[in-house]
Amino acid sequence: MSQEAPEPLVAYDHTDLVNRPKRIWNWGNIPLPGLLLPALGAAFGFGLVWLITLFTVSAFLPFLGMSMWTSILYFGPPFAVYFVWGRPLPSALTLSQQIVVWTDWWFQPKRLQGLAADQEPEQLHWQVILFAPGSPRWQARYEAARRAAAERGSAFAAARR
Repeated sequence: MSQEAPEPLVAYDHTDLVNRPKRIWNWGNIPLPGLLLPALGAAFGFGLVWLITLFTVSAFLPFLGMSMWTSILYFGPPFAVYFVWGRPLPSALTLSQQIVVWTDWWFQPKRLQGLAADQEPEQLHWQVILFAPGSPRWQARYEAARRAAAERGSAFAAARR
């Protein structure tokens, strides 16, 4: 009779307590749908760099000067960053978490050194090191544990070969 492998345990986090977005605005005791602080920080940082870049480029390209139409170009991407940053992607990670995963993948030391070729090894070598301590004190404790297991009918007490 062969034993089948047990079903793998699956844990679901329906509460998403770790990744739940923190809202920062309240009015008295009334919680208001507020702003996502990490997304707001990312949008502000990106917006600052974006606006400085566009204002610098607009000094050389007059059609980028402020107008009704270019205001979409100036302020649209920072708003887009805010609305995309804290929302989960299809991988169930937020953009900030996905950036951490991508960074960890691309900047691994093995990858930077060129040692991370995407191929399987041709031969697998297994090495097993068996160690049985020779100390009489350890052997006595081990035999006592085996006798106790035999009294309980444990598989640990199977006969030695």
